[in-house]
Amino acid sequence: MTETDADMPLPRSRPPADDVQAERITLELSDGYTTEAYHYAPPAGASGLPVVYLHGIQSHPGWFTGSCEHIARGGREVLAVSRRGSGSNTEARGHAPSADVLLDDVYRAVDFAGGKAGAERVHLLGVSWGGKLAAAAAADPDRRGRLASLVLVAPGIVPLVDVSFGVKLGVALSLLIRPRRLFEIPLGDVELFTDNEQMRRYIREDHMSLRRATARFLFASRKLDGRLRRMSEGSVTAETTLVLSDRDRIVNNDKTRQVVERLTDGRATVAELPGAHTLEFEQDPSALYAAIDSALARGEQ
Repeated sequence: MTETDADMPLPRSRPPADDVQAERITLELSDGYTTEAYHYAPPAGASGLPVVYLHGIQSHPGWFTGSCEHIARGGREVLAVSRRGSGSNTEARGHAPSADVLLDDVYRAVDFAGGKAGAERVHLLGVSWGGKLAAAAAADPDRRGRLASLVLVAPGIVPLVDVSFGVKLGVALSLLIRPRRLFEIPLGDVELFTDNEQMRRYIREDHMSLRRATARFLFASRKLDGRLRRMSEGSVTAETTLVLSDRDRIVNNDKTRQVVERLTDGRATVAELPGAHTLEFEQDPSALYAAIDSALARGEQ
């Protein structure tokens, strides 16, 4: 895990703040794959536990610079991790070997963030597809004790948008003969993400967003779905906050709420905010920032 330069090659959704610096680092994963991550340091020193921030299936950490900077400004270090094969990672683009590897990647980031901050526990925040991954990671009985809180922002646990039956059949066949065959991710319509035209333009022009994923990755995603369905009540023990958007065109809010309530045995705090799926892209994202602040504070009580 070696530090590199402080530049962020990813397109940012918002201009960088003057008071918070994002340092680009290289995170080595358990199988030797190296991925980029971005460390945000509080300008006045850390006063809270660090946050590991997981992005969605198509996005990357550059989408969420606003909330990362806000969290850091509030006194917590943030590690925004580029999922293997996404963001500015060029090796094995759109690929992941298995669900187990993806979950292990999360805890490699947890270890790194905790070690860098000298903290035994960290907050885990997942947005969209990253929320599904975060929820599955938080239910790991051997490692969930390292999480102070789980924050799920419009998590892709029960999606409204899915690949077609034909693509599912193609994925199944490709797993046997060509597991790295690429398939389109069914999120090509920018209107699914936001009503903010400026951010729609940002998504259209973002040359580092992930548009295709391998058969193996899509199968791993399905495996995560299966795990979440099979998990018993109360599998997630961390203080949990579910943040939903009231005009979400990607996530089924009612069914997602039901799953999270089952996983937490009804202990989750639920907030439904006005906006489309990517609340980060609202003209004024302050409601999202406030919900995150409250969630992190509850995890440290």
